[in-house]
Amino acid sequence: MGFVTELERLLDQARELLGNGDDTMLGDAQNAVNQALQLAPESVDAWLLKCQITSAMGDDPGALAAVEMALRRAPYRLECLYWRGAVLGDLGKTREALNSIEAALAVLDDADHWLLEDLVYEKVILLDALGLHEAAVAACKAGLDRCPGSALLRAALVPAERTRVRSSLKVLRGGVG
Repeated sequence: MGFVTELERLLDQARELLGNGDDTMLGDAQNAVNQALQLAPESVDAWLLKCQITSAMGDDPGALAAVEMALRRAPYRLECLYWRGAVLGDLGKTREALNSIEAALAVLDDADHWLLEDLVYEKVILLDALGLHEAAVAACKAGLDRCPGSALLRAALVPAERTRVRSSLKVLRGGVG
């Protein structure tokens, strides 16, 4: 079996184990991706997959380390920026996470439209977490303009608008919560 074929086999195996939704298989997925990284330590796809598996295992610092390895090899790759933002958000580093998601949105092109909905959703959640409720609503509405059929963004819009209205009422009532 050739190098590329073995690498692809290991990555496919890890993806399948991750995707089956059985947390007991995550250790096997981690083993497969680690073997892939031994074969090809410069593989951005392998580092991104390691990030996803590590995140699924609940190891957010490990996931961040893996995505940083991917980002070092492909600093403008959309998936690297997206996963970095998602992991930083999980770690509570909201401002850094938002910067990474916005960097991903900046490199997004028509071929990457498949990730737009998730990027906008992450941005809305992060803006809301930062207390920027007006900006969260605006980002969600802009996302719906680009993804009009998005149930995910429609669902995000309702809590974002509710929070925005609540905070404006708090101002109108003199700051009483």
